[in-house]
Amino acid sequence: MQKIKLGALLIGVSDLNKSKIFYEKVFGIETVEFRPPFMQGKLGDVEFNIEEDAPNRSKDWAVKNIGTRKSFSIQVEDIFEFVKNADENGAKVIEKPTKQEWGWYDAVIADMDGNEVVVEQEVKS
Repeated sequence: MQKIKLGALLIGVSDLNKSKIFYEKVFGIETVEFRPPFMQGKLGDVEFNIEEDAPNRSKDWAVKNIGTRKSFSIQVEDIFEFVKNADENGAKVIEKPTKQEWGWYDAVIADMDGNEVVVEQEVKS
């Protein structure tokens, strides 16, 4: 069987310069390459491509990639501190941290373009 690995997670944005600062401050993403309309960042071993719309994009690229709920979650050690920091750095808190029946806290925040990310924290016994 072939070796398969997860590639980059894509976040579409309207202003790459503002988004770069936001994702560095809020998520701690380390910028690896910055070449507008493209930015490659890393969070641990996970690669993120944060990108603006551009003339060579497929039809409706912006509609499909900017201002949508992302299909990944971010796990943090202290969800309350994380959400507070995110709010102070321009995130919109869509859902405050709530303890879920499966034993985790979940929250949802959005960047300035409305890209929503689920934030999670495992409840330690």
